[in-house]
Amino acid sequence: MMINYDAIFFSQGVVDQLYFKQMMRQRNKLGKTAWAPMSVMAAIFLYALSSPQNYSQTGFLFFYPLYSDYTIQCLYTSGTWMWVFFTAWTMQYIANKKFNDTAYKLLTGSSLYAYLSHYFYIIVIAVGIVRPYKITFLPALALEVLLTNAIILVTYVILNYFYELAVPPKKQPGTMLGEGMMEQEPLI
Repeated sequence: MMINYDAIFFSQGVVDQLYFKQMMRQRNKLGKTAWAPMSVMAAIFLYALSSPQNYSQTGFLFFYPLYSDYTIQCLYTSGTWMWVFFTAWTMQYIANKKFNDTAYKLLTGSSLYAYLSHYFYIIVIAVGIVRPYKITFLPALALEVLLTNAIILVTYVILNYFYELAVPPKKQPGTMLGEGMMEQEPLI
């Protein structure tokens, strides 16, 4: 099941680009009508229905989805996809611009590394800090979010530094070489 989930997750980006212009046109047209606030309210309502917050019939920690009942699994997964859909479109609208070169390079470069490594750091923090000190939910949540993101960024910077030592980035044409000299294209 997890392989199928990942296949859908990765292929969604490719499939999404096939009808991107039509989606943007329809979304912008819908966003200018009175249906926009009602659709937001409907999405919140559907997400609340599909986000089970029960503590019964839960599976093992490394079992996804975390519920053993099939109906709850379906509700949980559909709620997750609605949240991903909403977040992706919101971020596409408000954050799809290069605001700072250094921050852009750091955040876009570390995003795949964060996706691959975040769960390991969450478990390390939970086992090493949260459980031994019996930290309650809200402080543990804040601690997990802050420490996980900090560890991801710090380890990415360190690993990227060593990677760029081994494989230096290529110089772009027209970049500064030294004392006011610009790289010139060959005359051939």
